[in-house]
Amino acid sequence: MHFQHPELLYALFLLIIPLIVHLFRLRRFQKEDFTNVKFLKKVIQETRKSSRLKKFLILITRLLLLTCLILAFAQPFIPASNKAMSETKTLIYLDNSFSMQAGDGQSSIFQRAVTQLLENLDEQSDYALFTNNAEYFNRSVSELKEELQDINFTDEKADFREIKLKAENYFKDYPASEKEFVMISDFAVSLNLPDDLKNKDLNYHLVNNTAGEIINISLDSAFISNTNPETLSLNIRLSSNNAENRPVTVSVRDGEKLLGRNTVQFEENDKAEINFRLQNQAVENGRIEIEDSGLRYDNVLYFNIADRQAVKVVIISNAQDDFLERIYNEPEFETVVYEASQIDFNQLNSANLIVLNEVEQLASSLTNNLTNAQSNGASLLIIPSEQVFSYEQLLNGLGFSSFSQKITSERLITNIEYDHPLLEGVFEDRTENFEYPKVLTSFNLQVANAVLRYEDNQPFLAESNSAYLFTAPLNSENSNFKNSPLIVPVFYQIGLEALKRNQLYYQTNSENKIDIPVELGKDQVLHLTNPESDLIPQQQNYSNRVELNTANLPLKAGNYEVSGNNSRFGNLSFNYDRQESDLQSMDISGVNGVSIHDSVDEYFSEANAASQINALWKWFVIFALIFLAIEMLLIKFLK
Repeated sequence: MHFQHPELLYALFLLIIPLIVHLFRLRRFQKEDFTNVKFLKKVIQETRKSSRLKKFLILITRLLLLTCLILAFAQPFIPASNKAMSETKTLIYLDNSFSMQAGDGQSSIFQRAVTQLLENLDEQSDYALFTNNAEYFNRSVSELKEELQDINFTDEKADFREIKLKAENYFKDYPASEKEFVMISDFAVSLNLPDDLKNKDLNYHLVNNTAGEIINISLDSAFISNTNPETLSLNIRLSSNNAENRPVTVSVRDGEKLLGRNTVQFEENDKAEINFRLQNQAVENGRIEIEDSGLRYDNVLYFNIADRQAVKVVIISNAQDDFLERIYNEPEFETVVYEASQIDFNQLNSANLIVLNEVEQLASSLTNNLTNAQSNGASLLIIPSEQVFSYEQLLNGLGFSSFSQKITSERLITNIEYDHPLLEGVFEDRTENFEYPKVLTSFNLQVANAVLRYEDNQPFLAESNSAYLFTAPLNSENSNFKNSPLIVPVFYQIGLEALKRNQLYYQTNSENKIDIPVELGKDQVLHLTNPESDLIPQQQNYSNRVELNTANLPLKAGNYEVSGNNSRFGNLSFNYDRQESDLQSMDISGVNGVSIHDSVDEYFSEANAASQINALWKWFVIFALIFLAIEMLLIKFLK
């Protein structure tokens, strides 16, 4: 038994006072003489015996009465467990990832968890809470309840190591004898929860919020498979976590305008693909939709198809060959050709790609202009002549080493770096055995990021900061590379990379580098706007384009307008990744060192029971009244 005010127990020493009063019999008796002494003797003896018993019983009842009163004021209690006697700090992790949208159709498991938290948070207790993307520390319970109702789902995912580190850092600032860490989640596989969570300083409580078996259909991706001047093919891929699915209706819209609608049936591998033939024109606010009662976030896929911008190509050539013009032709490219002695340098400043084709002598003015154009965002493609002495300054300025050795023997081009960003996704198959092109005269390059290599592993085509360098002339007398099947995809990709075309959509919460072909003033910036937000991404202004970087930008899925200086420059679309659509949860029943609860209500019920104390002061007040009544009865009726 414990006491809330144990200092009052010193009052028990006052019980000695009635003992002294009764033991010393302080009351004085007066003698009276009577005639029949013999008779009176007998009566006096009997009266004295009865009086002694009565006084003894009254003494006991008074001592018990005072004892009960003193104990009642000391407020005794019996704790339900050791936790009830300890200072407790509770930290709650509430998973607000998209997988928590799963539910029974009327409410999601996330909404149920929030509702139960609102019902169980006690104003007298101390709580803190954090989610995947926010912290709610140093709040009163009333403030915490208000903020709980405003928490939304996020595409940010939390790993258990991050969650644990955040909890440990929090408890460092709040020392308490009992540290309760409550994790409310569906415990998706991506959480990476370990099998053993034994911790002497931290009490783990896992609240496993699940919605049973949920069938979820997801819009995974969309892409354009082929185009022509009149039409384009929009392919859409879907997935499901259940093999027995009914046909799903897929709708494609541009704003409120319906572009197409069709149904698709899932295959045995729970995958499906559908194709829409659309007119080859701009789609500014594209939206692909399905109806599904599983997760909501993956039922919509935003996209946009922009008007194609021609890549501006400037070719400086002394070679008597037009193969570059045949590759860089309309409508994808807008090409102009100059001889080395007749260059319009103003065109270099506005070009996206500058090609230097076997120019024998580079003037210093041309070298400086090429270096400046490259630093302003233009891509450079250099095909050297056999006389490379004047190339040293330009190569060093672009990040290449100088040509180290001239090779006059035949060399085969045998190695393709398929994983290089220039060629990534260009080839469907990685062919190892093909008709190798060759060169007769070439040069070695000491340090280079190679795209194509010779058989001796020396680079044939190298890349450095959007500058591309061949290590051999490509004229017909020196090489048959122009007849190789590699020439078109390599040169075509270099041209397309010079002006990054906007994709159908980008992922939120990731770093995307997007080129906007616009010329802005020095202090002007581009905005990403929609009816709900106005964001300013990181951006770098070049002479003929602006490069946007969406890293660390709080984007939500949707269509955004690119604008600046009261002008509109197109649209961009963003979507959440689909990792949450899998709905695979861990089996946490085998995790050691934790308490597992089926609901938030169950956790709080057990926590309240463990911290409960049984107050006993009322019982001692009742006993005091009983002893008072006994004393009154003794005084009145006992003779």
